[in-house]
Amino acid sequence: MFKFKNKNSDFQTLPSIRNMPRVKTSNSERGVKAFVYLLTIIVIFALLILITFVIFKSTNIFQESGFLNFIFNTNWDPSAKTPSYGIGMIIVMTLVLLTLTMAFAVPITLFSTLFISEYLSRRMQKTVMTIVKLLAGVPSIVFGLFAREQIGWLCRMLGAPSNDNLMVAVLTMTFMAIPTMISLSYNALQSVPDTYRFAALSLGVNKELTTFGIIRKSASTKIISAVIMGMSKVIGETMAIMMIAGNSVGGFDTQHGLSGFLFSSIRTLAGTIGIEILEASNDTHQSALYAIGLVLFFLVFIINISILMLSNFDTFKINRKIKHEEKLAAANKVKPLSISKRYDDYQLTSFVKFYSSNKIFKNIYSSLMLLFMWTSTVIIIAFTFWIIGAVTVRGLSGLQYGNSFVTINDQGGIIAALLTTILLIAATLLFAIPLGLATAIYLAEYSRKSSMLTKSFRFIINLFASTPSIIFGIFGLSIFIVLLKLPFSVLAAALTMTIVVLPMLISNFEDALTSVPKEQREAAAALGLSRTKILFKVTLPNSMEGLITAVILSMAKIIGESAPIYLTLGTAIRMPTEGFLSTGATLTTGIYMLAAGGGVGSAQSIAYLMSLTTIVLVLTLNFASSKMSSIITQSVHSIHFQGIRNLIKWCKAFSFKNVWHNLIASMKHRIKFVQFKFSKQNIKHKHHAWRTRKAHIKKIKKGED
Repeated sequence: MFKFKNKNSDFQTLPSIRNMPRVKTSNSERGVKAFVYLLTIIVIFALLILITFVIFKSTNIFQESGFLNFIFNTNWDPSAKTPSYGIGMIIVMTLVLLTLTMAFAVPITLFSTLFISEYLSRRMQKTVMTIVKLLAGVPSIVFGLFAREQIGWLCRMLGAPSNDNLMVAVLTMTFMAIPTMISLSYNALQSVPDTYRFAALSLGVNKELTTFGIIRKSASTKIISAVIMGMSKVIGETMAIMMIAGNSVGGFDTQHGLSGFLFSSIRTLAGTIGIEILEASNDTHQSALYAIGLVLFFLVFIINISILMLSNFDTFKINRKIKHEEKLAAANKVKPLSISKRYDDYQLTSFVKFYSSNKIFKNIYSSLMLLFMWTSTVIIIAFTFWIIGAVTVRGLSGLQYGNSFVTINDQGGIIAALLTTILLIAATLLFAIPLGLATAIYLAEYSRKSSMLTKSFRFIINLFASTPSIIFGIFGLSIFIVLLKLPFSVLAAALTMTIVVLPMLISNFEDALTSVPKEQREAAAALGLSRTKILFKVTLPNSMEGLITAVILSMAKIIGESAPIYLTLGTAIRMPTEGFLSTGATLTTGIYMLAAGGGVGSAQSIAYLMSLTTIVLVLTLNFASSKMSSIITQSVHSIHFQGIRNLIKWCKAFSFKNVWHNLIASMKHRIKFVQFKFSKQNIKHKHHAWRTRKAHIKKIKKGED
């Protein structure tokens, strides 16, 4: 590590550009820094304008109806002679959907993630996580199309009056939230040190108790954060819910018992905005929809505050224990004790014997946990192959309508929607990449990490990263189309999507920049390079792989989004002959328009064909991100094309042929079956001995022994 002299101190370590030794600043360096600051200010200003605008547009309904009446009134009927704007029932239906979804998603996520992380080999972990990413890459609009037909049909078999109901929405949102929750939980479990596992196993604690009692608890804070992120996705989903929930504001059907309740037609907060924003009859109706967006924003704010508090909870708890021990030590004038409670050798021996001797309980517990983990993992894998297989089969059958690539119902065809999507991606990245990269450079290289301004800015970015996209959609509709008089066009949609993808781009860009070892910056500074040259010759080239990956993932997000595009680009499928001012529909909005009316026959088949095209495009970008980034990184430093040959070789070698065989073989190797080899008298004797030891442990904890 290099050190440099400074006027104020003998030496100063240099972790970032901000702390580089002071040298004469050239005009070019001042210009680069000013440009970075300018673009960062534009990003901050845009995000603050969005918040202010939504609040301002919501004031009208609060003045007319009152805030409490708007929140707690259960009658929503804007088309009545005397319009009523009460979202109480809509809030209840949204929360019921969220509660039931989490009741399914959390156990499946917890059991499957623990099984993947703790029981599978590294190779199998990569395979199963690849399947999870496959599920994550399915756009929400495709989920809606699949759920309306497949899951809706199952519910009809169980007695549902229609394919659009609460139970269909719950099951669909469960598998839409699970990939995000599993990915974040898996990263949390992988960060738990192996010493925790080895120490528990060396004390005689079996694999299952170690997994659930130690590994899970060690990562519990991050797992809870993952669950909260899943909740944010459920609350903000719009287009899929519009397709499968039924969209009734009348409340739940309680006259037909539990089945009537589960198969009720519902409407969520985000769904209400998506359905009515383009048909708002007057200013009050429009203000009420913006107020719903404000309520959604407030819910997301609560979620992010919860994540922030959870992330700091462990540190706060440890610091509080340390201060308590120090106070006790100061009062008693003795050396502070360790944070954990101390026991003597006899007490520790009693604990070990108690927790390692009850074999019957451990065998039953282990078998049940293995069953739950195995079942949860199989459910996720099976659902992934179900949705991908169904869309593939139905999409290939739609090839009989080959002319749909050119024309659909006297409009443009799939090729027109594809070209519009590509044009939208290009226009969005044209705005988003400079803004996102400049903001990331500011946060990584120029900002003070401990300053309140930087922490607040990071919190705002995280807040907008989890904000429902429908809020960005109504903002883009009002600002770019109504206020600035832009037509429904690729340009208006691109400006809106720029705000949608900016939080994700900034976070990923910053991670890529901070992943460059600080020693490389220090070495460059020791060679006399200026701050700007260090940034362009060291930091950016060495983070190029992460930067390219972030861009590719943002492209996949642009393709998969539908709500903001639906509100700013248009719905008619047509060729983008007017460039950035063209109106039309992307692949996802085209799917929605074909399926929204519950069309059958050719419309349904063409919707599946368009869905297959969208999935192939999104998954190609997702899975190519890591490979393409390394190839492009190599091409930056060399003109050779060995990376392309490596990609082709990898594509040929990759196959799902042995996935099921390897998974079943691994599970059979791991699962232990309970064998009751004890007589009834022997079991009774062991149970009595276990109760005696348990009573002894309680006395030790109370200090009686």
